[in-house]
Amino acid sequence: MPLQPVRTFNKNGVEWHNKLIFGDNRQAMKTLLEMKRRGDLCNADGTPGVRLVYIDPPFATMRDFEGSQEQKAYQDKVAGAAFLEFLRKRLLLLRELLSDDGSIYIHLDNRRSQYAKVLADEIFGEGNFRNAIVWKRSDAHSDIAQGALHFGSRVYDTILYYTRSDRSRPQGKRTKSR
Repeated sequence: MPLQPVRTFNKNGVEWHNKLIFGDNRQAMKTLLEMKRRGDLCNADGTPGVRLVYIDPPFATMRDFEGSQEQKAYQDKVAGAAFLEFLRKRLLLLRELLSDDGSIYIHLDNRRSQYAKVLADEIFGEGNFRNAIVWKRSDAHSDIAQGALHFGSRVYDTILYYTRSDRSRPQGKRTKSR
């Protein structure tokens, strides 16, 4: 299926550069992977693949979401083992899309992040886990805004940071702390 670009950013004289794509993400990733294999998906320096991926998959909330015009935007009804398989299929494709020095950020809530970490450790390798970034929610999106001041409140999300290989690690002088 051909990609349907919505908008292109910073073309810099290159036909394919920083595009926002509308469509089924798994199909889009398959098309991008084929482009990488053909040599048509390259960075400015000619290295194949994608250097940065930020993925914000559904959180298995079992809810329907509406768009700005009160129209149905998407359903988040996949849960349990089906959710893990949904995520696993996408992470496998994303690993193949990454360049050797690429990195991926996986954004999930506190109820799903530990499961995603196990999957990502298997797919990217435990040694390529770089950090877990904790993002405190603003009042507008947290349970605290709804008056739920208890231990069950969801007040943070987690962003798991992985690299495809050691080549992605920041290079520099390492010193011992005293």
